[in-house]
Amino acid sequence: MNQSDKRVLRVLHVHQRAAFMGGVEQILFDTATGLSEAGWPQALLYSEGALSPAFAVPFLLTGDDYSLIERFKPDVLLLHKVEDIAMVSYLANTYPAARMVHDHDVVCLRRHKYFPISTRICNKPAGINCYTHLCFILKSGPDAVLPISFKSVAAQKKVIRSNDALRALIVGSQWMREELVMNGIEDEKVHVIHPIPRESAENRVLPPSGRREILYVGQIIRGKGVDLMLQALALLKTEWHATIIGTGNHLEYCQRLARRLGLSDQVKFAGWVDHVNLNQYYANALFTVVPSRWPEPFGMVGVEAMSRGVPVVGFHAGGIPDWLAHEKTGLIAAEGDVHALAHEMGRMLSDPEWAIRLGQAAMLSVQEEFRHDTYLSKIMSVMKGLV
Repeated sequence: MNQSDKRVLRVLHVHQRAAFMGGVEQILFDTATGLSEAGWPQALLYSEGALSPAFAVPFLLTGDDYSLIERFKPDVLLLHKVEDIAMVSYLANTYPAARMVHDHDVVCLRRHKYFPISTRICNKPAGINCYTHLCFILKSGPDAVLPISFKSVAAQKKVIRSNDALRALIVGSQWMREELVMNGIEDEKVHVIHPIPRESAENRVLPPSGRREILYVGQIIRGKGVDLMLQALALLKTEWHATIIGTGNHLEYCQRLARRLGLSDQVKFAGWVDHVNLNQYYANALFTVVPSRWPEPFGMVGVEAMSRGVPVVGFHAGGIPDWLAHEKTGLIAAEGDVHALAHEMGRMLSDPEWAIRLGQAAMLSVQEEFRHDTYLSKIMSVMKGLV
């Protein structure tokens, strides 16, 4: 982008919800807030649920019908999670529009991008592998008559084609970029912009901890791999303690697994902890673990730890290598390899001073490479390239 380009654009965000629900909504809110503060008017078109007053703060206009577009008169549209294919196609063919691809919905029948039986990460485009690995069989919702439902590759390819009509797609990692290109999206349309939230700039750097305390922060769902972390912990031969923060539909399974592995006295399940009180847990940790089974679209939780001076041990899954440099800011284990994960955690535990040095390097890496203001600048550049 030409640095003298001072254009101000009116941006209409399109998303399912208009309330804080998870990481996607936080990124949307932070993006709109930053653009608004830069003088760019913002609006939000949503399709379900009620509008949260707190979520509406950065938007001049909000609404759940197409009349909002005419009233706001946007220069560009920025789509987020939109499941209606017809809506995506209409917007893509009518307005200068881009999309932030927050996860694998655009290309994956199961949305998780790992095989249901082997649980290995899928590095194939939508096609015959979706059938041979049984990815077309989905769990039904709670109100469904049958416990399973089916989805076709043809339907998924319609989703892909509707998104290829957009002028630009924004992803959080190189892995996500390769995923879209592999599925036929024009490579010049895909922009890698690491989604750094506003609050990351406010994280307090913590004094290093020499304790042999291991920390996990995140959802406790199958794709996040907490069960893999527990299996790896059971292989460790040195002294350690672990705290697992979060909740989710895999929590009870992981609690039973910890008991079965004889880890009850060494693993604490702390439940949900608000952002402010997380600092104390990070302050006590020698390192954090990101044991993801699914390919992380980016993996912001690891960057959050690094910004506080805490190194990370993680699997080589999805976008994790974009921010985790092996033996420089943390340690990377082969995807899904429990023994490799245990080995890397053991290296951290055996040399706490080295772990502290890795944490300090991780903190500097975040300060230099993963900044919210840089993220906003790149978003603005892509938006200006649409018109």
